[in-house]
Amino acid sequence: MHLLIRLLAPAAVLFCFIGQTQADSESSRIPQLIEALDDENFRFGASIALAQMGKDAVPALRKSLVSDKLDLRVWSVYTLGEIGSAAEPAVGDLTESLGNNDSALRAAATQTLGKIGPASAPSVGALADLLSDENTVVRRWSAVALGQIGPRAEQAAPQLIAALKDSRIRPSAKTSLIQIGKPTAGQLRQSLGDEKLRFDVSAILLKLYPDSAKQAGVDQPTLADVASLRLVLHDLTRSPQERTSAATALAALGKEGTVVLIEAFEEQPIAGTAASACASVAPDGVAPLIDALTHEQPGVRAAAADALGHIGPAANEAVPHLVRLFKDSDHNVRYRAVLALDAFGQKAAPAVPDLIEVMLDSSQREAARQWAMMTLVNTLPDTHDTVVKGLIKASQDKGNYGVSSLAKSQVRKIDPKAAEAAGIR
Repeated sequence: MHLLIRLLAPAAVLFCFIGQTQADSESSRIPQLIEALDDENFRFGASIALAQMGKDAVPALRKSLVSDKLDLRVWSVYTLGEIGSAAEPAVGDLTESLGNNDSALRAAATQTLGKIGPASAPSVGALADLLSDENTVVRRWSAVALGQIGPRAEQAAPQLIAALKDSRIRPSAKTSLIQIGKPTAGQLRQSLGDEKLRFDVSAILLKLYPDSAKQAGVDQPTLADVASLRLVLHDLTRSPQERTSAATALAALGKEGTVVLIEAFEEQPIAGTAASACASVAPDGVAPLIDALTHEQPGVRAAAADALGHIGPAANEAVPHLVRLFKDSDHNVRYRAVLALDAFGQKAAPAVPDLIEVMLDSSQREAARQWAMMTLVNTLPDTHDTVVKGLIKASQDKGNYGVSSLAKSQVRKIDPKAAEAAGIR
């Protein structure tokens, strides 16, 4: 329900009030309804009744905008918004309300001007100024209103573009620029040089003006985008979708983009996003990830292993480097290295002896041992004999039921005859 509705009239009072209004002459009831807007027990019902009267109620509501009763003014503004485009005569009065010291009244006025729509064009300058208001709600509704006014709000484009830097109103500013449309194209293109704006401006250009975006070189990520993409990836006020989009674009830039993704491995909230994006990393981005496997921070080593796992067989040169992590001092790094190799399938065949060693090592955690087993199975068929022999040995582990049980099931599945010969039922 709307922000300004603090208290609702009881249902019985509400319907009684509206019913009485409909029974009497509407115009004669307007003064009473206006007065009721200042009564918290009746104001919601009175607002509904006045809004139903439409343009006939506008003159009286305009007069109430200069009342010394703040609640009456706020609810009069709100009611004008419910009337919508028919409240156009009140645009001048509402624009004056934008300068009021009370933030609730300013917010109500911005919202109502937006609901009136394109006819609120005379208020564009004042609304644009409120994009830097101290109150977040006022800023947000100002941005929304400018979008609802549409192309006639073109003059507000510079302030809306600047508002893209404000995380609390960025989505509204972006939507409004799209609603204003083509008149903003030139100013958007001029803003591409600002790394704090480039990501959002590029998205708007791509949505509205694909030809213009192509001319500006923002239809595909380039090295000119790296700084902007880094800011978005590290900005936790951004949506997960935006951070994922930035990470994916960086992955497409090869070595330069991969270096930025590796930096993000050091920040836990975004490490997973950065690692996942590496599934589409360009070929020359694999080498920096291999280098990151020796990073001093365990978290970075683990994330680098994850990233190589996302790439899979295309990063097969990383196999021996991942194998070296089997001896890492951090158990999580060891586990993630084994897990990464599982994605390599038959390309992980050179790691079979080391994977068997992990599988049989009782000092390793059960999860790592079991994933080593599953990774071994994925290297088949060329490694069949060696893998089956290792699995039979693991099936005899009396100290870990989870490992022995999984090994038995895998032998029975891969080679029933070998399982029977080993006494595995």
